[in-house]
Amino acid sequence: MERLIRSCTDNLLVSAAICFIAGASAAFYLTPWWPANPERLAVIAVLLSLPLLAFLFIRRLRPLAALFALFLTGLVHTHGALQPVDDPHHIAFSVTQPTKVTLVGRMMTMAEYDGEQTRWDLDSEALLPHDSAGPSAFRPIRGKVRLTVPGALAPEFVPGKKMMVMATLDRFRNYQTPGAFDYRLHLAAQDILCSGWIRSPREILSVAEPLRPGWRDLSFLPERIRQQAAEFFAAQFDRDEAGFFQALLIGSTVNISPRLIEAFKDNGCFHVLSISGLHLGLLGVFCAALFTWLLKRSTWLLLHVHVPTLALTLTAPILLFYTFIAGFNVPAVRSLITALLVLFAVMVRRQRTLIHLIAGAALIVLAVTPLALFTASFQLSFAAVLAINLIYPRLPLFLAPEEASSGLSSQIGRAVRVLQSMLYVSLAATAGTLPILLYHFNRVSLIGPVMNLVIEPLLCLWALPCGLLALPLIPLFPNLAVLLCEVGRPAIELTVWLSEAVARLPHASVWTITPNAGEIVLYYCLLILLLRPEKTVRRLVLALGLALVLAGSFTRSLWLRETRQELTVSFLDVGQGTCTLVQLPDGGAILIDGGAYQSEQFDPGQSLIAPFLWRQRIWRLDGLIITHPHQDHYNGLSFVAARFRPQRAIVNGDPGEEPDYQTLMRAIRAQGGTVNIAKAGDVLHEGEEVKIACLGMNDLPGQSAAGSVNDRSLVVRLQYKTRSFLFPGDIGTPSENRLLRAGIAVQSDVLLAPHHGSRTSAGASFMDAVAPALIVVSAGRRGQGTHPAKEHLARWRQLHIPTLVTARTGTVTVRTNGKDMRVATRAGERLRFGNGGEDLSW
Repeated sequence: MERLIRSCTDNLLVSAAICFIAGASAAFYLTPWWPANPERLAVIAVLLSLPLLAFLFIRRLRPLAALFALFLTGLVHTHGALQPVDDPHHIAFSVTQPTKVTLVGRMMTMAEYDGEQTRWDLDSEALLPHDSAGPSAFRPIRGKVRLTVPGALAPEFVPGKKMMVMATLDRFRNYQTPGAFDYRLHLAAQDILCSGWIRSPREILSVAEPLRPGWRDLSFLPERIRQQAAEFFAAQFDRDEAGFFQALLIGSTVNISPRLIEAFKDNGCFHVLSISGLHLGLLGVFCAALFTWLLKRSTWLLLHVHVPTLALTLTAPILLFYTFIAGFNVPAVRSLITALLVLFAVMVRRQRTLIHLIAGAALIVLAVTPLALFTASFQLSFAAVLAINLIYPRLPLFLAPEEASSGLSSQIGRAVRVLQSMLYVSLAATAGTLPILLYHFNRVSLIGPVMNLVIEPLLCLWALPCGLLALPLIPLFPNLAVLLCEVGRPAIELTVWLSEAVARLPHASVWTITPNAGEIVLYYCLLILLLRPEKTVRRLVLALGLALVLAGSFTRSLWLRETRQELTVSFLDVGQGTCTLVQLPDGGAILIDGGAYQSEQFDPGQSLIAPFLWRQRIWRLDGLIITHPHQDHYNGLSFVAARFRPQRAIVNGDPGEEPDYQTLMRAIRAQGGTVNIAKAGDVLHEGEEVKIACLGMNDLPGQSAAGSVNDRSLVVRLQYKTRSFLFPGDIGTPSENRLLRAGIAVQSDVLLAPHHGSRTSAGASFMDAVAPALIVVSAGRRGQGTHPAKEHLARWRQLHIPTLVTARTGTVTVRTNGKDMRVATRAGERLRFGNGGEDLSW
């Protein structure tokens, strides 16, 4: 105990950061049920106060009282940040669903134009709802809103400008699918809870104001400089080159094409495009050296002050100002705080180890924005810098400094040591962040450490210094700024060429399942064992054992099909589309459809479907069933097919109206899979007490090839013991009636509503024949009212049939042992159906 207390007091900042983070993490897991259970809150408060009292009254434990108090501080501070908004004057309190409004506010950030649309953040001041039943008058409001408008914003709108907009506001809503990126939390960490869509730039007006004192606009100066720099680069260079300069200098990546972003992720060099310690370090070294040289010109200063300290003092405001210009994101803020603490430690002659400074930086960031702890940016940023500081010094040297000799051999040795250091830094950062990367992104670059040896010098030691020199010259000497950027331009061109060339190599990056908490803990325990200076046989054997257990657990589903006694069917929340995962009792996995909204920046397969499969620990798919070739049923499957290599695809035989459908078919065949056309009566899969059959529509009596693509959808029925599921694709009432006239048995316990519940489907006769105990509707929020149709919802409610719409409930998961059924939604709803089919908990 004494040793623990001494260790905590000797490393006070580190201990404080660990305790605060532990409290914040506890709040994250307690919050979902804490507010609804006030009696539990009282119990927790009493239980937590007991150790604090013990620490205070037991003398030798008193040093731990402050650390436990920090744990409680992290718990309460983060719990408060996670609570819903209860301020009636906050915009998120007033906007709970899509609402058309007129909004008045002040532009807070630069306008980021990506060639198609512009986005910026507005600090709202007044709100006028268009559908208000009360008097039509503006009312005061507060809170940030992220606004988006198609096209470019007029030049008069700069940060600090007051404006009036007509927009449709809504709270940020994630796809409620496990594994999908938590965009709402990401923006909540920036205190942004609502978004707004403006139909046209004509619906944005400038608001005239009385003459404002100039000092009131000083806070907007960094963002104005950012916007001016972004416009300068966009005017002087093509999109990709301008995007690189914007990313390196002002922290904006919107103008780098998705193709290049993917190439950088393949190469493991994407971190270079975010402003971090390397950027601030270069700027700090340059400014400190410049100030030192200038100050040493004065004899009086040399005699009366400590010039290096004064140079560092003058450098600090420049670093602070540049961090604001860089967008004040988490990596930049972490780097700034660490740099300022380093400067302070140097000035007071108390520099010891960077670990304490990193811990101090983490505490400051979390004190200001506690939700940052749960973002990938915070975790990766701090894990990388910690790993570099802890792992790098423990790596073996290829060439020690004393081995170098004079002359040519000395220069070669110096070059080898530089390359060795760069490689070790990259390896250390990769090792320290690997589980976090896999948890959030399921991807790691195998060539990242090597590519960083090439990409980082090109961008950070060539293009970045040129850009930093050009940045302050843009408003004063734009031609000179262009000349400096032209000097750095070849580095960007070479980087782009290298990135695209290397990204085409097979297995440049590897996609994996999501590691669980136990595997992450095992990994870091193994890393600690391997880095301990004393390499005893016992430790090596233990490390080998941990490595084998970790590898076996992580790859288990690749070489062992885990059988279970239940069938699981998951209806994913993919927006306006559909995707269903069937996990069979024998360990197999079949995907039925996989499509949704798609854009150049958003692939539903990569962003929603694949992360869900990886979260379910699925490496390979046994099969794909594509009910019909419409985009909202297959456009996410190209990515899925490439990563999960399904053994076969079952289709309805339609060629599809889009060329990418046939591209998908060719890709499946090229990977060794087969493509089969299903007909009515075909058994698609049969196992022990499990049967997947095709009920239509191919070869069904009365089926016409001239019908719509929707009406030719495959109709698939899954039977497990006494429980059954029906997947009718997008068929309408004509095809439903043909099924009934053909005498097809369609009765099922769970029905995926045909055609997303539109009024042209789910006819009364068909629904009577199916007689479902549960209806699931796969639809997006924007389709509410038509998908599903209001009349359908009213009728199903009248028939007392539980209906779950993924737009509201999120992903719906049904588990059955063949008798009982248990239903859980991402939103937290729970249903249970007994063997008799009755709903036991609705």
